[in-house]
Amino acid sequence: MKAYLRLLAACGLPLVPMALAAQAVTGRVVDDKGQPLSYTNVVALSLPDSSFVTGVMTGDDGTFTLETPETGRLLRFSLVGYKTVYTDRRDDIGTVTLVPAEQVLGEVVVKSNLPKTRLKGEGMVTGVSGTILETAGTMEHLLDRIPNVSARNGKIEVFGRGEPEIYINGRKMRDAIELERLGSDNIKDIEVIANPGARYDASVTSVIRITTKKAVGEGFSVNNRLFGELNDYGYVVGQERLNLGWRSGGLDINGTLSLSRWANPDPKQIPLITYLDKTYNQLCEIDQVYKSRTLNGRLAVSYMFNENHSIGISARYDRRLSDNGGWMNSVFTQDGDTTETLRSEYTAPVQATNVQGNAYYVGKIGQWNIDFNTDWMWSKTSNMMNTSEDFRETGQAEEHNDVTTQTDGRNILIASKLVVTAPLLGGNFSFGGEYSYSERKTVYTVLPKDIIDDDNSRIEEGMASAFIEYARQFGPVNMQMGLRYENVNFDYFEDNVYKDGQSKVYSNLFPSLALSAMFGKLNLQLGYAADIHRPSYSQLRSNITYDNRYTYEGGNPFLLPTKSHNVNFAASYEWAMFSAGYSHVIDPMLQHSETYKDDPAVALFRQVNGESYDKVYASFNLRPAFGIWHPSLMLGIQKQWFKMDVHGHSPLDNPLATIRFNNTLDTKICQISVNMDYRTAGADENVYIRKPSFGVDLSLYKAFFDKKLTVQLYADDLFKTRKNNLMMFYGTMRESYYMTPAMRNINLTVVYKFNVGRSKYKGTGAGDGQKRRF
Repeated sequence: MKAYLRLLAACGLPLVPMALAAQAVTGRVVDDKGQPLSYTNVVALSLPDSSFVTGVMTGDDGTFTLETPETGRLLRFSLVGYKTVYTDRRDDIGTVTLVPAEQVLGEVVVKSNLPKTRLKGEGMVTGVSGTILETAGTMEHLLDRIPNVSARNGKIEVFGRGEPEIYINGRKMRDAIELERLGSDNIKDIEVIANPGARYDASVTSVIRITTKKAVGEGFSVNNRLFGELNDYGYVVGQERLNLGWRSGGLDINGTLSLSRWANPDPKQIPLITYLDKTYNQLCEIDQVYKSRTLNGRLAVSYMFNENHSIGISARYDRRLSDNGGWMNSVFTQDGDTTETLRSEYTAPVQATNVQGNAYYVGKIGQWNIDFNTDWMWSKTSNMMNTSEDFRETGQAEEHNDVTTQTDGRNILIASKLVVTAPLLGGNFSFGGEYSYSERKTVYTVLPKDIIDDDNSRIEEGMASAFIEYARQFGPVNMQMGLRYENVNFDYFEDNVYKDGQSKVYSNLFPSLALSAMFGKLNLQLGYAADIHRPSYSQLRSNITYDNRYTYEGGNPFLLPTKSHNVNFAASYEWAMFSAGYSHVIDPMLQHSETYKDDPAVALFRQVNGESYDKVYASFNLRPAFGIWHPSLMLGIQKQWFKMDVHGHSPLDNPLATIRFNNTLDTKICQISVNMDYRTAGADENVYIRKPSFGVDLSLYKAFFDKKLTVQLYADDLFKTRKNNLMMFYGTMRESYYMTPAMRNINLTVVYKFNVGRSKYKGTGAGDGQKRRF
């Protein structure tokens, strides 16, 4: 902790006199409704010839800081779609209002259209408000239409960069409920960052920042969402979520209560082949379903004293009861001859409770912007698994086994985070840091006792980080560079005894750089960032858990983090955009299989580190409009140079391509969307997609009563064609196949809103990396 404080002081304090000495012009730009206008060009001009002196762009909150010599006496504020404003230079401009540049022709209003997607700083910003995207429906459907983003069945990914960290109005999203609370008509714009800078946790490979529209009105607000779904297996599931709010002056009270019931069928076939002195083949046919009931509640209270000072506190409670179960039939052969058959059935009830809270202060003192957050979290999980097995070896009588396992876990987290920003040398200088302490306890027991050993382990981890970041505009070019330091102290205990060989200390530096430029309608962007993916606490455990007679799972306390160095380039022009990236991945974490206790029939799965490899990816997006038809085409391809010794020929260097073609018809009656996607065969690390897949989704969306009531009918995989057929490699000894059938889902969503705007709560949270690892 002391070393962390010394580092933070060394990063920030030497630059304090320089920041305070800087003479700058500050202000804020808003539209005619008082909503902040980001990306406004603020330019200082000399007199009397009005020649360019220097310039900047406004931030997400509409504010700007412009340092200019005495010659820059005239300021110009311009943004596409708005009338340009000129004003004399003074130290504090205050608030500048831009009005839309429109011409009224009879009853027709003609407005200039903002580019749908533009590049700025380290991100790619897509405007939603006032476009066809505004009526996409749910946030998942909206995100799936954002360039280089895919969102399906609760899984969100950024092309080439994996699962993103999501922020809503600057606040870290805690769970999917916060995303579900929003609709596409609430959203102003969405920013996608492929190479996040120094202020983000180094484990974050991509970021999505969602900005909502300004809150409307005061008083009582209601947002009620009903969701129901029917799938091909006859399961009817649903969710009801009620959000109530009260806004008065600077006070904002917001509460959410959600009840849900889910049932997710998971049928599949998994052949597992082992190559030793003989070829062993285990064919598994599995049919199982994961059922759960959840209760989620959140209460947030914030108070804004004025535009420069606000505080808030929030608390969350989550309770989940699961009732999982299923069966598995297995046939085991040696060189083609059947040696054993197995019928296994299991039930797995789970109880999980999570309680967490956040408190924050966001303010501005002079030219210093301060953002402080502190978080705490407590969670507990109890998981029992009862397995009944009947197996018969060839020529032998049938035998019966009953196995019961119990896993109890508890997690604790305390974290704080500080970010400070001030003007410096014509730009903005930011510095800050974060400290977190986390503890995880796991107790695992097995009956009968002679199968595998019980486990009683504890992990304690302290993480300290500090960062510096500087951003400045140089004419049409915007530069942002940063450096982040992270120190992780990992202590491992087994039966309350400290294990020195399995305890670790990680210390890493992560540089980042982003350049962007605007030349008329052409936008260019180039960025570099380093990141790290640390093992989850479950992957680091030392115990072995029992799945069935042939399958065991284990952790690996010696697992190393995966590091990567990433470069990306993007260019956009009106409704066309191209992006490409390169990554060098070091010590990738891969699923590995080995024989357990020298028995070729029993597989032990655990994570190991593989060889470093390189990958490239590129995408091309087109988003034109033809009257009521709004098509969107995305072509993406990725290629890796992945090394792994396998049995026979390796297909793990084969490229993988994706095509998405979305079509929306914005009619007067309703909005109709037909979305299609196609994925080729290809490889992703040690997984090879053997066969292509194709799918079609259909959506009908209708809004009533000035969008207070919206109804959406959605059919996912309308023709039941999205099948998975994968092959996983575990070295020269073992490989497996993974085949799942397609499943169609039809759902109906009804949302009623009254006086709804975005919450004024500004807590951004701390300890997010540790929460993900829990």
